[in-house]
Amino acid sequence: MIVFPEAYKRIQDKVKLEVPVLVRAGVRIEEGANPKITAAEIMPLEEARIPLPRAIRIRVPLETAAESTVDDLHTLFQERKGEARVLFDVERAGDFMVVMEAEGYNVLPDRNFIARVEQLCGRGSVRVIS
Repeated sequence: MIVFPEAYKRIQDKVKLEVPVLVRAGVRIEEGANPKITAAEIMPLEEARIPLPRAIRIRVPLETAAESTVDDLHTLFQERKGEARVLFDVERAGDFMVVMEAEGYNVLPDRNFIARVEQLCGRGSVRVIS
């Protein structure tokens, strides 16, 4: 990546050798030229904060849920406590669906948490609602 002198003056205090950084950038395409990446912001990776959802919905399909699914979810929720509210959509396709909010089940819904829930409840079972 090439950083022009004016831009470098703005970010030079954040760029250090061998320190991973997060670069927020865009691509500039001009006719007859190769695309160029334009850095809008650079920050050390340890300072980067990715906003997590404040509430999620988890669909639990009874047709495919194992007997241990509820216990496995409970264990996961205990390990991954956080700020986000959780709503459960417990459903039997073509028969019924119940929406529940369980008090005390606030979680930290990062990628690892969502991936684990989807292993238990199926792909696409987690939906961010705020």
